[in-house]
Amino acid sequence: MSKLGRPIGCEGADTRNRLLVEARRSFAIEGFDATTNKCLAKSAGITTAAIYHYFPSKVDMYVAVFMDVQKLVCKTIEDSVSADRAISENISSMVDALAALTRREPAVVSFVLSVSAEAHRHPELMKAVLPIGGQIGRILLTLSECAVERGEVNPEISARSLEDMLMVVLAGLARFNMVYRDAKRTAELIKSMKLLLAGVAFKVSASV
Repeated sequence: MSKLGRPIGCEGADTRNRLLVEARRSFAIEGFDATTNKCLAKSAGITTAAIYHYFPSKVDMYVAVFMDVQKLVCKTIEDSVSADRAISENISSMVDALAALTRREPAVVSFVLSVSAEAHRHPELMKAVLPIGGQIGRILLTLSECAVERGEVNPEISARSLEDMLMVVLAGLARFNMVYRDAKRTAELIKSMKLLLAGVAFKVSASV
């Protein structure tokens, strides 16, 4: 008999979410090979056999974590930008939002940064995640295309190259925050990055 006030299937959804959180942490920290159902079951408070009710294989579990993380990062970016704002303002807001996500959910960023390496080591992962990836890049490309169309970007910079630059900047920020875990240093870095992206990071010497 289900608990009063608890929707049917809610308990199963809670268990699945717990598994996703534990799997995300394990895949990010321990890696795909070292992640085991036994450890995940213990962390989630269920039996090892129960895992197969939610995820038939470890690859299926990895894909579910990948989709969940990608959705979270995309939502963070989308909530931080606006079509009617200048690209410099959107970048500034996006950097702040993703930095906050990194501090709040370090395993999310660690997982994102590990996907490429894991996929190249495991062809079955590459085959599984490749068709469902790229959502973050598409959001950044749309922002970049709008900025180019409005004439906010140097004519020598294409929308695609601007998207690539943003991906490099965001990935670098995430890796920096993971390595140093120093809130003050990260805040100073973000401030400097914003100045650099706004084109006012360096003083220009007056011509003699």
